[in-house]
This record gives sequence, structure tokens and C-alpha cells, in this order.
Amino acid sequence: MSAHLKKLSLEPLIRRWESCPDDGSKYQRLAGAFSACMRSGDYAPGDHLPSETEICAALPVGLSTVQKALAELVGEGMVVRRRKLGSFIADRSHQVPEVHVYRFRDPASDELLMPFTRVLGVRRVRAAEYGPLLTEFSAGLATRIDRLVWVTGSQPAYSSFFVRCEHAVDLPESPEVLHGASYHRILWENFGIRIARVRHDARANLLSRRACSRLDLAAPHVGMIWNAFEYDRDNTLQIVQRFELPQGHPPMELDEEKSRA
Repeated sequence: MSAHLKKLSLEPLIRRWESCPDDGSKYQRLAGAFSACMRSGDYAPGDHLPSETEICAALPVGLSTVQKALAELVGEGMVVRRRKLGSFIADRSHQVPEVHVYRFRDPASDELLMPFTRVLGVRRVRAAEYGPLLTEFSAGLATRIDRLVWVTGSQPAYSSFFVRCEHAVDLPESPEVLHGASYHRILWENFGIRIARVRHDARANLLSRRACSRLDLAAPHVGMIWNAFEYDRDNTLQIVQRFELPQGHPPMELDEEKSRA
């Protein structure tokens, strides 16, 4: 076997497995242990993973658990399978960390529409001012990114995007640079954090005065408010997004499979 196909040691995985919380889902615990090994640098892009049977022999899990955990990592772009060679840690440039749980669909053609974003401003805010929306951040301050989100041929929606201040230190000072940027990718490439699940709620309500002003609507205006709470594998809240959709806006669609808890 050539040197570049030398398989990884199972010792880091065993350590991470033992430190991961036992929440009753073995395959998620195993996937979390693999992810922790990647974040820490124990496993690097291009590394050759041990075989499924070797993993089973080293940990108290069955073959189906290993296969399910690896399938999840493959689906997230963190692991790639090569025919006759096995499984490998994916190169970061090929990893796709975005969680496409919210999207728009053309009502006529049923095609998914790729949204555009325009950043209006970036500033620090007091988390307490937003009540339950930011309670789980457990921090006094958060960074808020205000954006317009739209698809071709449709009026825009207003979005307030909240992240932890320590994860916004490298954001460019000019909002124009962030137009169309994916913060999920920034979070992964700069901090090694991936979103694992999304909790959400939606309701008809008055849009904020800020949204009405930016959308050129007369206040008060009743529209749809949709909140998304995005958690990493350690169940830590990393991103909160609030979308404010005016009346007549194409409905936002949620991919329940990708947002499952």
C-alpha cells in the first residue's frame, strides 16, 4: 500500500467518542466524534479512514451504526468515498457547509430559485433587547447583519442575521464585500464550525419598522415572520436568522429532512 493510503489511527476517534455526550443516538455520537477529530486537526483533508469493520472492532457500535454515521458525513461533504479504496476526509475546498433548509420555489415551474442577498449593515447589539430570540446565545452582545434577500422577479424580503461576536471579528468592514456571501462557509473555514440542525418557527405578524422602511412599505404591515435557530454538533446555538416576508411574497420553503433535530 502506498504511503498516501496509510490509514488513520483510531486512537483520536476513540478519545473523542469517550468525550462526546451519550444522548442515546450512537450514529450521531460517532459522527460527532469524527467531526471533532477533523476540527482539532487529528484527521486532516485527504487522510484515509479506517475500514468500517476496524471501527466496529474499536468501538461499542455495530456495522449499521458506522455506516449510518459515515453516510451522514458523506452527505455533509466532510467525507468522500473512493471506489475500491475506501473513505477519506474531504478536501476543505470541496466541502459544502451550507445548510440549505430555507429556499424559494417558482410557483409556476416548481423550480428552486437561488436567492440573492445585499447587506445593509453590520453592527453589535445587546442580546437582551431581542428577548427570547437571542436568549440561547448566553452572551451580552451579538453581531447583527441586516440584509435584503430576493429572487429574480420578486420583491425582496428583509433578513436580520445574528452571530456570536467572536465569530464576526474577521468580517470585512465594508458591507458591500458581504453581498451574496455565505456565513455558513465563513463559519466553517474560519472556525471549523458546521451547522448540524435547525429549529424554526413561523407566524403572521407585524413586520418591524426597520423592515417596512427598507422594503418601502407603509407601517403597520402584516406579513410573515420566520425565525431559524441553527445549532452545531455540540448543540450550541451559532446562528439566528429572522426573515420578514411582506404580503404577496413567494412563500419560503423549509427542507424538513435537513432541519431535523
